[in-house]
Amino acid sequence: MRKIFTIPNIISIFRLILIPVFVFFYFKESIENHLFWAIFIIVLSGFSDVVDGFIARRFNMISDLGKVIDPIADKLTQVVALLCLAIKHTAIIPAFIVLFVKELLTMFVAIHLFASGTKPISSKWWGKLSTVIIFITMFYAIVMDIYTVPAFVLYMLIVASVVCMSISVTGYFRMFFGQVKGENTK
Repeated sequence: MRKIFTIPNIISIFRLILIPVFVFFYFKESIENHLFWAIFIIVLSGFSDVVDGFIARRFNMISDLGKVIDPIADKLTQVVALLCLAIKHTAIIPAFIVLFVKELLTMFVAIHLFASGTKPISSKWWGKLSTVIIFITMFYAIVMDIYTVPAFVLYMLIVASVVCMSISVTGYFRMFFGQVKGENTK
């Protein structure tokens, strides 16, 4: 039970709870400063992601549940938030589509690895960079809803997100096919 109710796992569950809260505040225009609350939730989610990873590694609280729930919280947050933002900012649609396809493919790879009893592929720097760029893009898109800021910055962030996600998925698939090839030669 101690490996289930770890601080990092509780933080990951908290991040999952933040997802519908973000959606509520992002679209609830009748609430004063609703977009500031949406920004706060995105920043809190991103910050808590860093904190739970740090605590898990620093205090040896890494668990099998954490290896599953943490990436689920990351991916669901990104997919749901980008979908919400794409409704108001159609320029985000390509980034949303790339993210959605990337996550579907990654999910199928994870299922294959699990079914074959192969160790899952751990996150790499390019995946973390992709996550950071996506969060910056989400943050900036919400800021655009509040302030008059240059739209070209959002377009550059969207391109950077798509490029980073493409590099990330390519890197992970190379690792995956390397593992599969190694299994087939045994």
